[in-house]
Amino acid sequence: MLIYPSIPKFRCSQWLFLWLILSFLKISTIQSLQDEKLVDDVFAQGITVDLRCPHFSEGILTTEQGGVIQGKDIRIQAKKIAYTNKKLTNSTVCSLIAEDEVMLEFGPYVFVGTHLDYDFQKNCGFIYNARTALEPWFFGGKKIELCPDGNYKIYHGYVTTSENYCPEWQITADEVCLTEGQYVFAKNVCFTFIKLPLFWLPSFRINLETILDNPIRYNVRWGGRQGPRIGMTYEIFSWNNWKTFLRLDYRINRGLGGGFETYYHSPDRRAEFRSINYVARDSSLLHPDEKIRYRFQGIYHNSVAQDRVSIDMTYDKLSDKDMATDYHDKSLELETALRTKLHVRRQDTSWIANFFTVVRFNSFQTIKQELPSIETSWKPLILGSTGVITDMHFKASYLDFAYSTPNRWNVPDYHSTRVAYTQRFYRSWRLGIFNISPEIGAKCIYYGNSPQKNQKFLTFAAFGMKGHTQFERFYGNCKHVVQPYFAYQYLTSPTTSPPEHYIFDIDDGWHRLNLLRFGATQSLFCKAIPGCIQRPLFADLYAYAFFDTPTIPSIVPKVYGQLRFSSLDTLRHTFMTAWDFEHQQLEEYNFRNDWTLSADLAFSLEYRHRSAYRWRKVDPTNFILDSFRSERSLKRSALSDRRDTVLFHIFYRFYPTWSLEFESRHGWDRRREPSYNEFEVDLNTTLRSCWHIQLSYRHKEDDDRIAIYLSVGMKRPDTSGAPCFFPCLEF
Repeated sequence: MLIYPSIPKFRCSQWLFLWLILSFLKISTIQSLQDEKLVDDVFAQGITVDLRCPHFSEGILTTEQGGVIQGKDIRIQAKKIAYTNKKLTNSTVCSLIAEDEVMLEFGPYVFVGTHLDYDFQKNCGFIYNARTALEPWFFGGKKIELCPDGNYKIYHGYVTTSENYCPEWQITADEVCLTEGQYVFAKNVCFTFIKLPLFWLPSFRINLETILDNPIRYNVRWGGRQGPRIGMTYEIFSWNNWKTFLRLDYRINRGLGGGFETYYHSPDRRAEFRSINYVARDSSLLHPDEKIRYRFQGIYHNSVAQDRVSIDMTYDKLSDKDMATDYHDKSLELETALRTKLHVRRQDTSWIANFFTVVRFNSFQTIKQELPSIETSWKPLILGSTGVITDMHFKASYLDFAYSTPNRWNVPDYHSTRVAYTQRFYRSWRLGIFNISPEIGAKCIYYGNSPQKNQKFLTFAAFGMKGHTQFERFYGNCKHVVQPYFAYQYLTSPTTSPPEHYIFDIDDGWHRLNLLRFGATQSLFCKAIPGCIQRPLFADLYAYAFFDTPTIPSIVPKVYGQLRFSSLDTLRHTFMTAWDFEHQQLEEYNFRNDWTLSADLAFSLEYRHRSAYRWRKVDPTNFILDSFRSERSLKRSALSDRRDTVLFHIFYRFYPTWSLEFESRHGWDRRREPSYNEFEVDLNTTLRSCWHIQLSYRHKEDDDRIAIYLSVGMKRPDTSGAPCFFPCLEF
């Protein structure tokens, strides 16, 4: 019989207590290892947690002393942070709640807000009362959703360029979607200025980069014969290289006007399109009974077939000839209607072909319509071993010259087919110290109609010779070059005289011509720095000699001179003059000074003088008109250009964001026209980097206008090296 020693009762209690302690320690150790594994998982996911005075409990790290949490493409900073990373029965929770001075870097944006909820498992979250910036835009809302694809949804949001928490102006919307970091789609949009709603749209699309294109423009104008006017231009659509602006105007004395401006450019910049479609309840000064005025204008350019084919098209339909001028306030110059035309050009290795068509859209225009024209030029060819070069040019057209209605001269319209062919032969060689280039050629023109109501055939021959030589001498880093030259031109009398065929333009104005231009140019070239050559001085003194020309009795009636020089690096002078030997007077005198005193101050001053024997011509070097018409008949016609003019222009920036610009012109001594004094003063400033304000006063002989222009925009990067295809469309 075995006898066991007795165990006291208190020893059993101790063993039980010890077993409980060991069990608790085992559980704590297991829980600690699990928590440690969760923390390790945090670092394995690339999430860095850096908290000040953190507290850890049940997989949650918390702090109220501030901290930073970083992950892939995200950085969160806040004063109060609660970071959760633990595994549940069927899922893993990895999320964060941040409050108080929250700053979030998400993608390309940095948000600041009051509260943030973010799920690292789904890469999405919400930040409340948040705002961010994409210079110069500031945008935000009551709640911003951070989407997994990197896009954003803003609820009860706004967009502004003001840096203040209470902005002076803003664009608000109930819901905004921001995609690809710059494209915005908004619903229930309202534009407010100083908490005053000014404009509402149900929805619109915009590219935030359009700040470079002045997406918001306001103008207020009063004075002038047209009366006060308030206008607004607002971008309502910007997507996939298309932009659309809504324009509204209200003329207090007349009525409401509105329309759309549309702009497009292809990603490769080969295709561009701009248009204006505008209708106003208004009347012009010349036609006060009008009820509706309009303008539909467009410009298109494209290059196709590896840039071998270019297409250019313009159209401009106006209700009256004053429509463009009445709605254009920013210049002393008068804006006129564009021609409605299509030009297609094809260039190959051996030929160039052009297709033109020009039509008259507006009855107030006097225009030569081309319905259509086809023009071809061939690459010059060398005739064997002779060294003689020949080139050919062909053009076929159906032309219709339409006068404006009514026609005060009672001259009827006329039209005709026209086919022209030009052939030239020329060669260059050296003769002694001269380089000479003789030339011979002929031109044939066929007209299907004429003033005599029959067809006409016109031919003439052309002879010419050019020659020049050069003398030079060096003075240190400067080179003085003297180049004497001459150019002789002889045109035979055409087989059909000018009164016997229609003259559509200067290409139809042919008559016998026998003249010689001779003179000498002088140039001074200086090497400023290595690789940089300047020409501070250029002078050209020349004259024309006319032989056997009854309408010009003197062989050398006039002498001409041109001079361009820089007295300082920032001061340039341009001088042109002509002396009339027959009448012993200055026929022409131009003197212009351009002086850039500093980066903030520059001005130009020009004086122009014309005598009564200076004719208005498209090409001043074309003397066919002088050889056909007598001096007396030209002097009595509207071609006589007697006048004196002074032009002045100054720009002064007196503060980094404030500038003053003044432009004026004064004319007198014109035949049957009064003297005039016109000027414009513009005060410009920029507020908060994007708000541009211009206060303008313009005085013209028949109108005085005061205007205020307000726009939001930034200066677009300089692309002066790129080709420009479009004139300004704004009116």
